[in-house]
Amino acid sequence: MTCRILVILVALVCANTGRTYADTRATVRLGMLPLDLEASSGTPLFGASVERMIDRYNDTAAAHDRATGETTARINAGDVGVTNTLLVAAPGLELGADGAYFFRLEVPVGVADDITSVGVGIYPINLQGTVRRGAVVYASLGGSASWLDRAGSGDLGALVTARAAGGVRIAQHVMFELGYNAFVLGGSYNKSRLDDMMDSMQLVEPRQIVSAGEARGIIDASLGLAF
Repeated sequence: MTCRILVILVALVCANTGRTYADTRATVRLGMLPLDLEASSGTPLFGASVERMIDRYNDTAAAHDRATGETTARINAGDVGVTNTLLVAAPGLELGADGAYFFRLEVPVGVADDITSVGVGIYPINLQGTVRRGAVVYASLGGSASWLDRAGSGDLGALVTARAAGGVRIAQHVMFELGYNAFVLGGSYNKSRLDDMMDSMQLVEPRQIVSAGEARGIIDASLGLAF
C-alpha cells in the first residue's frame, strides 16, 4: 500500500512539473531517530486509549491484590510513553534535482528492538546551492506518516513527524543530513491484550497494551548516497 501511494505521488508530481527522468535523482539515507515520547490523557489520537488502559490496569491490579493479598504498584501515564531508537533506512526520489528548488519523496522504514515502522515522507520545500569544490548544501521542510507496529499481533499504531533538515552532498553522491523534528507523535494500542487482561485478571507489562506519546525538538542524523 505504501509503495502504491509513492508511485501515485511521483506520477502526479511529474505530470504537474513536466520534469524529465534526467532531472530526477534517487537517494537512500541511513540514520537513527531517537524516540522519547511522553504520554498523557491529552495525547492526540492515543489519549483516550492511554487513559482507558491505565484505569483498567489499575482496576485489575486492585482486584488481583484483593484476591492474593499482594501489593501491586499502580501505573500512570509516565509508564506508557515510547522510549526507543529507530534505525531508519529511507530510499527516495528528488524531482527537479538539477534546479535550485526540488521536490522530495521518501519511504522511511524503521526498526528497533520491538517496533517497526513503514511510511511515506513528503518534503515539498527543498532548496539547494553549490559551494566551493562542488559541494552542494540543501535545506528541506516536510514530514512523514508511518504505520507503527510492535511484536505480536493485534496492534494498531502510527508515527507522524513534522521535520526540517539541512545537509551537504559531496562529490554529487555522498550525503550527510541533520534533521530537526519539530513535532513527533507516535504509539500503538492493542485492544485484544487489554480485554484478555481484564478477563483473566492477569497483569501484563503496560507497554504491551498501549505505548504512546508526543515530543518536540528531536534531532536525528543520517548518511546517504545519491544516484
